[in-house]
Amino acid sequence: MKFLQIISTAVPVLFGVTLAAGSAHAGTIILEGSDAIGLHCTASNDSDACDYEAQVWHALSGNSGLPIAALGNPYGPIGSVGSGITIDNFSSATAASLAGSGGLAQYAAIYLADGCCQENDSLVNDPGDRTLLTTYLNGGGTIMIENYTGGSAFDFLVGTTGGANQYVAGASGGAGGSSCSDGEVVTADGLINGFTQPGVIGCWGHQGYDSTYFATLGFTHSYFVNPDYSGLIGADTFSSLLSTGRTITGVENTPEPGSLAMIGGGILALVFARRRYAR
Repeated sequence: MKFLQIISTAVPVLFGVTLAAGSAHAGTIILEGSDAIGLHCTASNDSDACDYEAQVWHALSGNSGLPIAALGNPYGPIGSVGSGITIDNFSSATAASLAGSGGLAQYAAIYLADGCCQENDSLVNDPGDRTLLTTYLNGGGTIMIENYTGGSAFDFLVGTTGGANQYVAGASGGAGGSSCSDGEVVTADGLINGFTQPGVIGCWGHQGYDSTYFATLGFTHSYFVNPDYSGLIGADTFSSLLSTGRTITGVENTPEPGSLAMIGGGILALVFARRRYAR
C-alpha cells in the first residue's frame, strides 16, 4: 500500500509534463502570412511555391494517413502537388463535414484558403461553420489560416478579442511594412518540422506576425522569421508562419529539454520508490 502511495506521488511528475506543455488551445492554430499555396502554386504553378506546399501537407498530415480539407480557394482546387497526401476541396466547413461519416474529424487538418491577400472571412461568417470549426479545434484538430491579417472574424479561433491587426505587418496589417516580401528565413523549429528555405517566388510573404504579442496567445512555434519587418514594433521579431504547437509529424510529441528533465526525474522517483518498497 505504501508503494502505491509513493507511486501516486511520482506518476504526476512523470506524466504531468504533457499537460504542462500544452498551449491555451485544445488543438493547433497556424497563421500563414503567405499565398504561396493558394495563388503561386495553384494558379501560377511555381515550382518553389509547390515545394513549400508539399512540405506543408507533410507537416500537417504526417503519417496519419488522413486527408486534409482545403476550404474556399478562389483560384481553383488545391492539389497534393506530389506529396502523396489527399487534399479534398470544399466551399465551407459544413460541406466538408457532410462529405463523409466522420465529419471534420476525418481530416488531419483544415486549411482555410484565401488566395490573395487577406484571410477569407466568408469561411467563418456562418454560425454553423463557426461551430463546426470550434468543435474540431476543441477536439485537438489543426487549422491553418492563409494570409491571416488579424481580422476580428477569426477571434474565436485565434483567441484574440479584437485589435490583433495592429500586430500584423505587411498586406492589410496595421503594423505597416511591405506587402510583398521574399525575406523569410526558415528557423530551427521549421527544419525540425520538415520545412526548407523557400526559393524566391517574387512574393512569398504578405504578412508577418509580432512574435511577442502572439506568444501571449500560445503561438510559440515560429517556422519562418521575416527580418524585413524588424523594427516595426520595437525590437520584436515577426514570423510568417506561426503556430500554437508543433505539427503532427511526430515531433510535436517530442518533449522540450526541460520536459525531458522532468520525465527523467519521474523515472528516478519510480525506481527509488520501487527499491524502498523492496526493502
